[in-house]
Amino acid sequence: MSGLDTGSQVWRSRYDELTVRDPSIMQPDDLEQLADAAFWLGRPREAIAARQRAYAGHRDANDHERAARTAWKLFHSHFELNETALASGWLKRAHRHIAEAPDSVERGYVAIAAAMWSRFTGDLDDSVAQAALAHEIGRDRSDLNLATWGLAVHGGMLAARGDIAAGVALLDEAMVETVSGELSPFVTGWIYCYLLKTCQALGDVSRAGEWTEAAVRWCEQQGVSSWYPGVCRLHRCEVASLRGEWTSAEQEALRAADELAPFGDYLSAEGHYIAGEIRRRRGDYAGAEQAFRRSHELGHDPQPGLALIRLATGDAQGAASQLRLSLKSASQAPVSRARLLAALIQADLELADTAAAAQSVAELGQLAKASESRLLWALLATWHGALLLAKGDADGALPLLREACAACQHLNLPYEAAQVRMILGKAAREEGDEETARLEFDAARAGFERLGARPDAERAARAAGVAANPMGLSDREVEVLRLVAGGLSNRDIATNLVISEHTVRRHLSNIFRKIGVTSRSAATAFVFEHDLA
Repeated sequence: MSGLDTGSQVWRSRYDELTVRDPSIMQPDDLEQLADAAFWLGRPREAIAARQRAYAGHRDANDHERAARTAWKLFHSHFELNETALASGWLKRAHRHIAEAPDSVERGYVAIAAAMWSRFTGDLDDSVAQAALAHEIGRDRSDLNLATWGLAVHGGMLAARGDIAAGVALLDEAMVETVSGELSPFVTGWIYCYLLKTCQALGDVSRAGEWTEAAVRWCEQQGVSSWYPGVCRLHRCEVASLRGEWTSAEQEALRAADELAPFGDYLSAEGHYIAGEIRRRRGDYAGAEQAFRRSHELGHDPQPGLALIRLATGDAQGAASQLRLSLKSASQAPVSRARLLAALIQADLELADTAAAAQSVAELGQLAKASESRLLWALLATWHGALLLAKGDADGALPLLREACAACQHLNLPYEAAQVRMILGKAAREEGDEETARLEFDAARAGFERLGARPDAERAARAAGVAANPMGLSDREVEVLRLVAGGLSNRDIATNLVISEHTVRRHLSNIFRKIGVTSRSAATAFVFEHDLA
């Protein structure tokens, strides 16, 4: 018999044994066991009902320590279901009982709940202090579960407050304890989920991937139907989607959405959103929009996915409007906000609104600096480079774009790497280096084709074709050549195209070399000979 079957059968056996008893005569300990069994079998409402009856028994017996323990468990049950009013009420009850048993180790567990609540209400300083207190109590009382739980939450709260390095160091330390197998199943599962969520909020793709594999192995060993397997699967889907494993990721995301339905709409919504993103990138816009709308119905912001569909289908103005509205109410989680900003930059550049795009690039830069996330730095380098290119500064764009491409490859983000290669190809073409441009476009096309990103692959294939302009001239070089033929000076051309005179001189040098002339008059003659005026 596998460990998975054994785990399921233990909880099933206990649940079956307890549910046949007369509830009116069950003792609080029996009710606690019934609640645990119902939780691990994926029946959160039954778990809450049984635990509420257990709480009443502890309360009536004036057992403040055990009443506090049951109250903080009920806080977590409602908090994870996104029922914040009920969660707040149970936290207040837990505090009331702890006041009667201040030396109890349960004070540390209540501090964990208080830290989570303070994070929810925006009081990060208090959340850090409560988590540190929980770790201290756990360490002093030799309670490994509490000490590790407090350590993990302390790390996450420090990271949320902006001290990324110190926070991640504590998270890593907590992870070492968690994988040891010495913690209780409830605390182990909770820490895994918390670590993965924190890691992904920071954009730490590498760490998220490493921890996800450990979490999934643990879930598979449990063999239960609690929310932990579904949440672990959801995190694995996110990582797999970023790594380009789209077929398996989409299937797993929808499976996770179904598994997590009893535990809260917001969790199911994430699964539908991940599936929508994969479909959008594949060019299944109808299927993607259906997934995004379902995600929205369940409480998840459908952006930037929905707006990027608008952008792909030619409605840049509509996309920009949707993204600006979403940014007004968006979560301040760095990665989610950064993705909204990156999408808005794309829309604004499509609309040739470089001033608006520059504002978003500036905010993206602030996020990247504050978070120290490699992913955010890669997004910043990508879209700052794209902005510079749109403003005619290919020379300034190229180093940023090369940095972004290297970062995406290092983070194992094949779709983003191919996106950067497309922009690199455009920059090389602007510089008059057609050979490098076509190499980048070919590399982008190959990357998109491997992923199954059909619209992007087709766009890259078109870009890799022989330039429509004569003698391999880029579109920008033709613009410069027309202005030369119009009698404009280098300074006038720079003003007209909003680029530097240095860039104009470089363009002219490339143009003269390509068309085989040495003077402006000969270049003007070339314009009229090839109907470029």
